[in-house]
Amino acid sequence: MDAEKAEALLKHGWALFLERGVQAVSMETIAAAAGVSKVTAYKHFADKHALFRTAIRREMERLETIQGSATLAADGPIREVLETFGRGLMAYLFSGPAMDFYAALAGELRRTPELARAFYDAGPGKTFENLKAIFRRGVERGELAIDDLDLAADQFLGLLQGYSSFQISLGVEPTPLAETVEHRARAATDVFLKAYGTR
Repeated sequence: MDAEKAEALLKHGWALFLERGVQAVSMETIAAAAGVSKVTAYKHFADKHALFRTAIRREMERLETIQGSATLAADGPIREVLETFGRGLMAYLFSGPAMDFYAALAGELRRTPELARAFYDAGPGKTFENLKAIFRRGVERGELAIDDLDLAADQFLGLLQGYSSFQISLGVEPTPLAETVEHRARAATDVFLKAYGTR
């Protein structure tokens, strides 16, 4: 494989998938956007679904990098840690690429359950486990009183996101979601600590 041409196919293929969805994009269109011949495109990827799977795995690697740099040392006060976690998560979820991804490609992932599961484990699933780890440390330090970590994590994520998933899926934003990140993180933390905080 020619690494430069493969990179061009992945870059332009991913952009087209986000813009139009997988079904509406052909290998010919991807090849033209990448500036390579159709024959070259098929030498690198068997078909557009193979290209999509490779592109998804690259996105998973990116998410794993983001997760790896998450605030997991959690040495500060629990309020500070939760607000930082909330800001980071919502800033990502409300970013253009993430919103485009869920709008255009969630359906395609549902048609490939093994890929959907792998993506979940690398992204949303890892976020959930990271949050539970933060809670666990908070409990150990006496800052939180939580019996069911899974339920508490589900509740905190719900407080952060609210009904934004509906806005994202419909492309309706009465208030630009990116502008609400700071307020959401602070308000979600306030409510959560009233329920589970010990101080």
